[in-house]
Amino acid sequence: MSVKLPSPQEGVYKLKLSVRGMVLVAFFAALMAVGAFISKIWPPDVIPFSLLPLLSMLAGVLIGPRLGALSMIVYVLVGLSGVPVLASPPFGGITYVFKPSFGFLLAFPAAAYVSGYIVHSQEKPGWLTFSLAMFSGIIATYVIGLPWMYIIFNFYLGQALTFFQVTAMMGLYIVLDFVKAALGVVVGKTIYERMSKSVELSHSQSKS
Repeated sequence: MSVKLPSPQEGVYKLKLSVRGMVLVAFFAALMAVGAFISKIWPPDVIPFSLLPLLSMLAGVLIGPRLGALSMIVYVLVGLSGVPVLASPPFGGITYVFKPSFGFLLAFPAAAYVSGYIVHSQEKPGWLTFSLAMFSGIIATYVIGLPWMYIIFNFYLGQALTFFQVTAMMGLYIVLDFVKAALGVVVGKTIYERMSKSVELSHSQSKS
């Protein structure tokens, strides 16, 4: 008998957090901070690299859309409060909202929710479901991130760029993020299934 992970409306996936839910939210918010630190120390003269889009989607897939999105919101708010947990200078503080890349931070809760909802809406999500979840998460990230970048460049920094030029600037990042989404399909499905087996085992032990 297979045991499905709790749905987004059940157990620790309710918006009303249990202790376990708070731990999961804190864990993925902290994981984002670790991912940002890796971006800080990544050599700038090599291929641009960030784990943050992948981690945001894994949060939704593994702990559910609501908790996943909440963990991303916590991460962003901690950064905006001044704690240096964000990926690029000034690494924290309210002035970060004026960076062209801030829109991608705003997109992480949406990416987590979209990815998590697609997976947790299925009783037995397979490869197709996880693929749809991850690639939809990347699309959600850029649907929010690119317009913010366009607005900041044109109306705050005073650089007249078309939306096409902004998108072209991010071309390499977009390609790499879709590669990371493909990796996320494998990683997310593997961990999700192990979590499902763990839930099944704990249920079996509680009944014995």
